[in-house]
Amino acid sequence: MSFGFRSPISRSEATSPHPVRPTFDTELLRAYMKKLLQTKLQHAIWSSDRDQVKSWMKDIKERVKDRMIEIQPSGL
Repeated sequence: MSFGFRSPISRSEATSPHPVRPTFDTELLRAYMKKLLQTKLQHAIWSSDRDQVKSWMKDIKERVKDRMIEIQPSGL
């Protein structure tokens, strides 16, 4: 009688019930953010006006978010 011992299946070999998510192109987003920050803040004058700074942050956040959705519309 022979016993066939097998090594346990590793997580990477096991079939997952969830499909593999595609990788996000971070380099494309990084290039966009670099250009966006340069153009958006190029002539900015820093002051103690909190509302102005909040406005800049909100605009930048929304543009980056929109760009992320353009790069990968599903899975975010």
